[in-house]
Amino acid sequence: MSPRSAIVFTALFLLLLPFYLYFDHPAEKPTARTDAEEASLLKLSGIDSITVTRGTESIRYEKTSDGKLYQLVEPKGAFVPQDLMQAMVNLLVNAKQVEVVADNVSDLAQFGLDHPRSEMSISGSGNGKPIHIFFGAENPTHTAIYARIEGVPKVFLLGRNLEYYQSVMFEWVEGKQGKNA
Repeated sequence: MSPRSAIVFTALFLLLLPFYLYFDHPAEKPTARTDAEEASLLKLSGIDSITVTRGTESIRYEKTSDGKLYQLVEPKGAFVPQDLMQAMVNLLVNAKQVEVVADNVSDLAQFGLDHPRSEMSISGSGNGKPIHIFFGAENPTHTAIYARIEGVPKVFLLGRNLEYYQSVMFEWVEGKQGKNA
């Protein structure tokens, strides 16, 4: 590039820069929320026990007396790995924001919550009564599941990890896991 071309390009740049900075602002993102808003799911600092019910089957595990581990108390004699129970607890305690897909829902059938696939009862540290979460159908993209909390008139969209961990726990209880471990 010749010195003359460099001077011309620099002069054009210096002339157009104030125009760009003053007039050509990028479009600002709207601050209003879309139809799906975010809300806090659970306000737990810790979990003392979890009961997962699917159909007629039920799994319950509780924190041990030393408060460090969890033990399976129902069904008696069954086994679920400690890291699986701890992973479920961590998902629930760390669930800070979830997507709210419906407020004041009168028709739960569209979310599969008229006949939930499973139910989870959580007793947490500092909570008076247990929290009941009902799990419904998958969303259309099969990336999350619909859920509702008893006493909360909203439908939430939760990641499929909770459903996956529940399924794997039932497989361990039924003896379908761990045979080749």
